[in-house]
Amino acid sequence: MMRVSVVIPTYNRAGLLEATIPALMSQRTEHWFDYEVIFVCNGATDRSQAVLQQAEAAHSGKLRQFYIQPTGGPSAPRNVGIRAATGDVVLIMDDDVLPDAGMVLHHAEFHRAHPEPAFAALGELYVPEEFLQDPMAVFHSFPYDEVRRLERLRYLHFWTCNVSFKRQFMLDHGMFDESFLYYEDVLCGHKLEAAGMELRFVPAARGQHLHQLKPSGVAAKGTFTGKWLYAFLERVPDPVAKVRFGVLSRDLPPAVFIRRCLNRVGFSMIDNPLGLGLLKALGAHSERRSRVTDLYHYIVFRRSMLTAYREARRAAKRRTPAARADASWVDRGEP
Repeated sequence: MMRVSVVIPTYNRAGLLEATIPALMSQRTEHWFDYEVIFVCNGATDRSQAVLQQAEAAHSGKLRQFYIQPTGGPSAPRNVGIRAATGDVVLIMDDDVLPDAGMVLHHAEFHRAHPEPAFAALGELYVPEEFLQDPMAVFHSFPYDEVRRLERLRYLHFWTCNVSFKRQFMLDHGMFDESFLYYEDVLCGHKLEAAGMELRFVPAARGQHLHQLKPSGVAAKGTFTGKWLYAFLERVPDPVAKVRFGVLSRDLPPAVFIRRCLNRVGFSMIDNPLGLGLLKALGAHSERRSRVTDLYHYIVFRRSMLTAYREARRAAKRRTPAARADASWVDRGEP
């Protein structure tokens, strides 16, 4: 019998857990597979641990929970969950995902049809109707239309909000780099792809993305993203990744480089006091999503991301040659 282990790192999401745990416990099953759910609480300071302990007691044998000291990112709790898993297949989810009733079943069906060790499956997330008009929804939609056009996915699509793989293949070739607090999923995907991973899209394995970002957190999100994007590209200096993440670098294809330069000019015409003032007058701070709110919040995010990326690059250049070699920091262009 196949067994699927659902591994979910969580931090300060007690309210969401009370909604997601019942959905996880009521997944559809078939006679040929069963599943378990493993939560790893990453040093939460809210009621999360109490909620999980209560759920573990109520669902003994089907739900397990672990507590670790806070690490600042999901890599360490994922690794704890993968090592503790008893399933042949591991399904990684985020703690703000509410799975549809058939999510685990569809992942299991994929692995039943593809028992080879290297096969992995990317499921789909969607923003629920009640969140679509929230201006922050602009940051919580994945480019699934792009994914649908591809027969074989790359490491850049190894999105751990909803992805499954053979546990032993991950133990042998991957695991998450615990020194990375962001882009750790595609970094792990890069290692797995080098080992022969065959990643496929399984759109039937769906769930809702119940995002929690607030407008006040957009700038901080940009800063965090920019810092770790530089760290990722120092580790994986792949032109394909630079294209995917909007980096401006001389090793881009000429057409992409020119288009990106023109985009920079266009943004500079808007990202200034006059342009931002106009967007605010047009409703940039509205609580209802529009093209104006999308543009405004993206500009705020992008400016913070660029600043953090450039600061990381300058810090790398200030290092001595020996220190730079030890840390593998090199100049990778700018986003």
